Amino acid sequence: MKKIKHAGRTVLALCSALALLAGCGKTAATNSGSGSMNTTSSSAGTLTALDSAAVNPSSGSDTSGTESTASAAGSTGSSKNESPDSSAAPAADPTPAPESPAAPSEDPAGIDFVSTETSLYTYEQMMTDLSEMAAAYPDLLTVRSCGTSLDGREIPEAILGNPESAHHILIQASIHAREYINTLVAMEQIEYFLHHHADGMYADASYDQLLSSVCFHILPMSNPDGVSISQFGPDAIENEDLRAGLSDILQNDLNGGRTSGGDSYWTRWKANARGVDLNRNFDAGWDMYEGVPYPSSDHYKGTSPASEPETQAILNAADSCNAMITISYHSMGGVIYWDYGSSGEVYDKDYALMSLVSVMTGYAGSSSVQSSQDAAGCSDYFVLVRGVPSVTIENGYSECPIGIGEYPSIWSANAELLPALAFAYKNG
Repeated sequence: MKKIKHAGRTVLALCSALALLAGCGKTAATNSGSGSMNTTSSSAGTLTALDSAAVNPSSGSDTSGTESTASAAGSTGSSKNESPDSSAAPAADPTPAPESPAAPSEDPAGIDFVSTETSLYTYEQMMTDLSEMAAAYPDLLTVRSCGTSLDGREIPEAILGNPESAHHILIQASIHAREYINTLVAMEQIEYFLHHHADGMYADASYDQLLSSVCFHILPMSNPDGVSISQFGPDAIENEDLRAGLSDILQNDLNGGRTSGGDSYWTRWKANARGVDLNRNFDAGWDMYEGVPYPSSDHYKGTSPASEPETQAILNAADSCNAMITISYHSMGGVIYWDYGSSGEVYDKDYALMSLVSVMTGYAGSSSVQSSQDAAGCSDYFVLVRGVPSVTIENGYSECPIGIGEYPSIWSANAELLPALAFAYKNG
């Protein structure tokens, strides 16, 4: 597995985020309606200043390279639900990225599990890779099903670290089908932590110490039916009734002027197998959200909050671990959505989480309230209903599905996020 070169992901910047967690950032983060809170570049001056000290917290990685992080310029106008104007964004590269020079394998079995040769990373490949990683690292990784999709696919929850820890972190990816590049990110994050568990260091903590102090609950593909539709079209659905329903949904969208049809209709599919946009299916502003009034490729909220088994799977995972923070991976825009309308301690902790993620990824933070994001989303729910700090990370800049040509920069931005989160939250 290739090692990622990082320079400038600083311990000092991380410590300033920890100070915010302890309440020291309340002066900077007091008003969720303030226009100054749109991005960390202006509101998190402490982080920006301290980040200039190039202290490298990463594990035994070569620090001679140049950090590759995506520019956040122009990202604050993008949406966590709709693709921003991609005219100024780099086009997706349809060809595989050139292979990096092979590095010595560091896992017990001598195997690189997760292939990044193509962005078309399937549900079946994910399940195989999870099974093999769990077998290779039985003391560090277990995999359980937290639910079953409409078409009968188990929704895996990868439990990485110490299940007996008091500090649990929930991460879910690919709730929107066409954004499946994030499944690859989540899977490689798991593999990277496992590969380097014995020799990795973040700040003054070894990876093994971090994994004994924190437990990650990772759903790499929250919407497996939808991802399969986006990758292979409606024939990927085995249930005859669901498959027939997809034809009806297409006809509804044609009649409603929402599509002109063609292969791109399925490629850009976001919903689950019965046309429910899962990120509009949570009980946080669900009643007020209008969206599309019928099952569609996107923006139909369903018949009731949490009506869908995939939404229920995320809630099941959260219930089982009492997560202290949650992260939702989406695409695109190179931005971190936060500030879902909370106040007080939850707002301050959400600001601290966003600030840490911003330092690690290089993405700017953007207030969900100020940018008028749609309601009833996963992060909205955890912040507003459960009081759990949560952010939405929008990876990449190209139209979804994002091609593998953009993956190296996406991976570089996210490679050390899990160790950083473990270090920040290992003491609560």
